[in-house]
Parts: sequence; C-alpha cells; structure tokens
Amino acid sequence: MDDTVALRCKFCGAPFDAASLTSDQTYVTCGSCGTSQTRVDAKNYLEQMMGQVKSWISKAIPTGVNISNADNIDAVARHNIFSNSVRPAIETEMTEYRFGFLSLLSNQLIVMPHRTNASFRAAHQSAKAFEFNAKAKSVAPLAVDTDGTELMRNADKMSLAYAMMINNVKQLAENKPGRYTIMASNFSEAADSLKGLKRYDVVCQRFDALGKVAKGVAFLEEGNVTESRAYLEEGVDLMESAKQATMTSMDFGSTYMAVDQEVSVAKILKGIADAAINDPSINVLEIFDVLRKVSNAASTNEVFANVLAIITSRSGTGGIPITNGQGSVLLPFWSIDLRYSFTTGTFLNKKSVEAHEPLLLPATFVTDANATNNPRNYMTDIFASKPGGFFDGLKGAETSLSQSGEIKTMVQSVAENSIGNRKAVVPLSTKNEAEAFVLRYLKQCTADDNKLKLIKPTVDKLIYVPCEITDSGISFPTLGKMSPRSVGNIGLIKTLLM
Repeated sequence: MDDTVALRCKFCGAPFDAASLTSDQTYVTCGSCGTSQTRVDAKNYLEQMMGQVKSWISKAIPTGVNISNADNIDAVARHNIFSNSVRPAIETEMTEYRFGFLSLLSNQLIVMPHRTNASFRAAHQSAKAFEFNAKAKSVAPLAVDTDGTELMRNADKMSLAYAMMINNVKQLAENKPGRYTIMASNFSEAADSLKGLKRYDVVCQRFDALGKVAKGVAFLEEGNVTESRAYLEEGVDLMESAKQATMTSMDFGSTYMAVDQEVSVAKILKGIADAAINDPSINVLEIFDVLRKVSNAASTNEVFANVLAIITSRSGTGGIPITNGQGSVLLPFWSIDLRYSFTTGTFLNKKSVEAHEPLLLPATFVTDANATNNPRNYMTDIFASKPGGFFDGLKGAETSLSQSGEIKTMVQSVAENSIGNRKAVVPLSTKNEAEAFVLRYLKQCTADDNKLKLIKPTVDKLIYVPCEITDSGISFPTLGKMSPRSVGNIGLIKTLLM
C-alpha cells in the first residue's frame, strides 16, 4: 500500500504531486481540481480515506492475511483468496465505474473559452473513483495469474482516468481562471494511464488530443499565440484521428458525436491562432472578450464558427458573403428562399398560383427576448403590401401576394469578400433558430391572409448586409423600404462588433 500513501485532496480525493509532498508550505493546491487547502486537512483526509480502504480490505479478504507480505504467501493460497474474496468485489465495483465512465465519454469534454457546460453530471464523485483506485492498488499483489493481473491493471488504470475526467467535468461547469491548464494536466494523466490498456486505445487517443488542445487554449488565453498554435495544430490532427477511430470502434462508437463536437471546437480555436499569426494586429484578448459576450447569448459551435469566419476575413486569409451596398458596418442576415402558393380569382377565373420570393432575417433577432411575439417586425416583410390592385384578385390576374423590392438583386450580388476597414456584427442565431422563427412569421402571415397556402421556406445561408449604426438607430441604404423594423437589441449588438 506504500504507493497509495501521499497527501490527498480533501475536495476531490486526488493524490498530490511529489512537489507538494516535499514542500513546507502551509497551503497546497490540488493539480487535478484546482482547490487549495492546508496540508493538515490534506493529511487528515488521507488518513480518513486509507481507513476506509483498510476497512474494505478487512471485509474482502480472510482474517490474518497481510497484503504487505503477499509475496510470502503461497501462490495457491493467494490465488484462492483473490478468486473467492477479492475478484468478486472488484468486478462488481469496476462494472459500475466502467458504465459511469462510458456515460461521461458520451459528452463533449472541452468548450470554447468563457463558455460553460453544466448539462452533464458524472454518475460518481471523483473521491469515490480515487478511493476505488486505491483499493485496486492495495489488493493487486494478490493476483497471480495473467487474467487476474490484467483485471487489476484495468481496474487501476480505468478508475484513475475516470476520476480525472470527473474533475474535468467540474471544470467545464465553471468559468474559472486557469481551468484549461488543470484540464490539460488531467487529460494528459488520463491518457498516460490508459496507454496499453486493452480496448481503451481510442479513448487514450482522444484524451491525448484534448490535452494538447486544452494546453493550446491556456497559451492562447495568455496571449502566447506561437506556443498556442503549435499545440492546437497538433491537437486538431490528433482529434481528427481520434474521430475516425471512434467511428469504427465497437466499444466507444456511441461517443462519436461528442468527439465530433470537440473537433469543431479545436478547429475554431486553431483558426483564431492562425488568424492572429497571419495578422499581428489581431488582439486575441479582444477576441476572447467578444467570445465572452457571445457565450452569454449563444451556445453552439455553429455560432463560434461564424465568429472565426469574421476573424479570418479580417486577417485576409478568408472571406465572408457580403452584398453590394454602402455602410461601415456589416450586419448578418439569414437568406431565405420562400416558395408559396395562393388562390386568386372568383368563380370561373379562380386558380392556384405559385410564387417564389427571397426573404431576409437579421441573425441578431435573438438579442430581443420579445422578438417571437411579433416576428413581422424582424423580417424584410414581403407580405406587408401586395402588388397589383383589388380587381386583379377578382379577375385572377395576381401573380404574387408579396413584394420583395430589390432584395432579389441584392441577394444575387453576394460575393465572398474581405471585411476590409469595416466592422462586422457577430451573428448570434443558428440556422435551426432561424428556421423556427421564419415559420412563426409565416404563421402570422397566413393568419392575416387565408389565401396563402403551401408555404415552404428554406434557410440558405448567412449573408452580410452593409449598414450604418448610430446613436439614433440603424439604417440600411440598400434595403430601403424593405428594411426590417427591428434587428434586435442595438445596445447589445454594438458590443458584438468585430
């Protein structure tokens, strides 16, 4: 049991590193959960935990057996003690922790800076997983055959990795300074623990990659772009490899979606580092400030990917879809392709007509919590006025119930371009949110005009429309009378300029 005797964190149960053991400081900080405590508290917790381990051992093996002298026990006797007393207890607990570990692995284990994820809670406390790890180490000398030795090795290594990941899940839930450094250490230690372990090679790859990504983020937060990019580049390559391996894994295929999300995060972060290296004028800390604001209003990698597109456009390494027009600010809109039908005419002149129109929805509509109460205010409302006259409807001469003005020409003018000297507003909504909002708008329109039928909108993509934002509001020279009455909370939108 000598290798389990070290100071233990009273908050998470992790053993302290060698430096903490030799230090004479009154307070010590856990490298696995980041909490500080007195050495006395850490020592007291160690004694408490080891008391629980010894109590478990005394119940699991026959009275009088001294594990510290296991090598002096007859091999046959050791085998019988292990098979009849130790193995059943270890396997029962190990199965429970293995399922908890798999459940944890099905979740995204890294997030963008300033973002938190408290949606998942591990099935076990890290202290219990570390305690099981200490139990496994303590009784491992009783295993004499290959099968028993392999079981104890699996119990030891798997429980250690699981305990480290439970601590990382806690780090994901709180936006604390230095959390990526802690997470990087836990990922690396978990990967080292799983190396060479049967069936866990895919998980080992994933943790190794996440350790590099987390370390890269830590450097990026410090403004050290060069070091950051090296780790992020390696991390992205390893994440892609882990993703492919997970896809074909019989044991961990269920974790594929989580790994895919992690790849997206890693690529976005690498893109930020790339842009900062290509354009030294880019201030990474200012980008993180925008990310912090975005994190307060948005929660998907899709939104963060759009932030990256703006950054790369500014650095000259990419472009974003911009329409023609004048304006020092580029506001994002969802471009929507709308096909609908309606009935026109009376009696013998009655017929069905199909129409095709473009629609635009500001991608900032989510900044106003009341937007869904009146969606027509946020659209380029093509149904606000009808073309033709009253008698066209009677004669069946109507070809459309909507007027899109110059929107079609403007949408056709979209081209991938650099932002240049202009500012761009970060789009906060996702494509799915836009689709749901457009359906609300169309439901409102059909309620106002029962002639509308078979409305089928398709949200195509984001485009950026030039505009001017002043203290008095926002104006779109290109949209003119088709400008939406509102684009969201102007005060918040101003803080999202990049």
